[in-house]
Amino acid sequence: MSARARIISFPVVVCCAGVLVPAQPAAQDAAPTLIISGTSSVRAWSCPGQGAIKLTAGRSSPPVPGFPNGVQTVAITVPVKAIACEEKEMAEHLRDALKEKAYPEIVYRLDQYTLTGTDTAKTTGQLTITGVTKPISFDVRLVPSPHGVRSVGETSIDMTQFGVVPPTLWLGMLKVGKDVRVRFDAVLQPSP
Repeated sequence: MSARARIISFPVVVCCAGVLVPAQPAAQDAAPTLIISGTSSVRAWSCPGQGAIKLTAGRSSPPVPGFPNGVQTVAITVPVKAIACEEKEMAEHLRDALKEKAYPEIVYRLDQYTLTGTDTAKTTGQLTITGVTKPISFDVRLVPSPHGVRSVGETSIDMTQFGVVPPTLWLGMLKVGKDVRVRFDAVLQPSP
């Protein structure tokens, strides 16, 4: 249940982080972190997740703080099995809802980004969940750090727009809400 929401939101979060990557292919010391949260008829829930980012150098892209040549492409892949929930049952329901066997990954591909301030950007791209691809956009804050640039942001996703049916449990007594919020934090570094 929460896991489903997590998986759906995770690509978005990762995607935002990818926009902040340097003009050269980037490498990260650790995977980006994210928290997917939502509601149910019983209680609010929250689940962490991780994914991977692949980038190529910018050529004539808008510069990103710390990366003067910008970013040409960003692809974020999140294995459905990488979304973890505190409760094992939630993770199982999430994997079922995301049809893990048929669609083992959630993928985000950046279309473009626009700097909206000295340390903020708006990203747009394509998010694919359960084989359904939809355009998505979100705001990102860029924060300088000793190890590169941190991208921090959040967005909301309606799971049903991606063909994900919000889980129900206990003969319908517990119903998961269709909207999930994703918060992310990723450090982006240039390759050595």
